[in-house]
Amino acid sequence: MTASVRLHPLSTGSMTSARGGFLDGDAGEITYPIPVFLIEHPHGLVLVDTGLHPQLATTTDRLRKLAALFQVHLAGDGSDSVGAVIRARGFDPSQVAHVVLTHLHFDHTGGLLELPNARVVVQAREWAELNNDRLLELGAYNRDDVDLGHQRLEIDGDHDVFADGAVTCLLTDGHTAGHQSVRVRTDHGTYVICGDCCYLRRSRTHEHLPPYSHDRDRHLRSIRRLAGEQADGGTLLFGHDPHQWAEIVAGGLTPQV
Repeated sequence: MTASVRLHPLSTGSMTSARGGFLDGDAGEITYPIPVFLIEHPHGLVLVDTGLHPQLATTTDRLRKLAALFQVHLAGDGSDSVGAVIRARGFDPSQVAHVVLTHLHFDHTGGLLELPNARVVVQAREWAELNNDRLLELGAYNRDDVDLGHQRLEIDGDHDVFADGAVTCLLTDGHTAGHQSVRVRTDHGTYVICGDCCYLRRSRTHEHLPPYSHDRDRHLRSIRRLAGEQADGGTLLFGHDPHQWAEIVAGGLTPQV
């Protein structure tokens, strides 16, 4: 079932913002990675999330009201855009068959324009939030990031992408209306890409939520679901944890990183 399934963690720039936006009540700032994950599967390439829009290298205008809250660190030469980092790993962005979006916040969707042939896999309740005027005006969601004419599969709950247990979307809502995480069973172990259900390791170990969630009770239940995945032997890959990412950069992706 898991033969020839490989997971590649890729860095698509970074951002700096208030630490209290990740961990309610914390002080200071945090600089954190914007990761995406490329999955090699015998039936096609899958990308989980797409990083930042390339325009953010030169202007934050598309962030609208959120622009004052985030410092974006994105190379002006495009070398850390999602297409470039996929090519640097030896793959062709046009060959990515599926893009699983954990949710539709701007730092997870901005590179979709560089993946012209992918089918987007998204929770239906998350896609419906593109009609939420408040979120659009705020800048958290940008229809121009995602509504680009791609084939789209809107799902409701858990979904096995290839029907073989190798790549499974797990509904972990609460951070947003339709947030999902992704379990990947590889040749070398099982990994769970948490997305923003768990920004940081502390989000899981201390159940320390951010100040804002779509639904705090559901967010907490989803964190506990991921804790169950970890108890079952899965390695959790946190959404923006700089310490875990430094370990991955230094030593590669290993179980229990």
